[in-house]
Amino acid sequence: MERDFNKELFFKSSRSSGKGGQHVNKTESRQSLFFNVEESSLLTIKEKDLLKKRWANRLSKEGILQIDVESSRSQIQNKKIAIQRFYELL
Repeated sequence: MERDFNKELFFKSSRSSGKGGQHVNKTESRQSLFFNVEESSLLTIKEKDLLKKRWANRLSKEGILQIDVESSRSQIQNKKIAIQRFYELL
């Protein structure tokens, strides 16, 4: 059974860093995806424990996974890439 975690993902946009010309400092194209392992209603306790071990170096003290993407100038494209990376990590 495949689960849809999209309802449990939170996003924040911010300005991308680095070079990019005049446009880079005016738009918030970087996307940060956040997923709270402990608060997930779709994961079992065993799965939460497994992910906390697997993602130990990626989780904040609060147990939140953060994935930052700024590879595209498009906010929508960066969001899609972040979601794809999340599911690959899962």
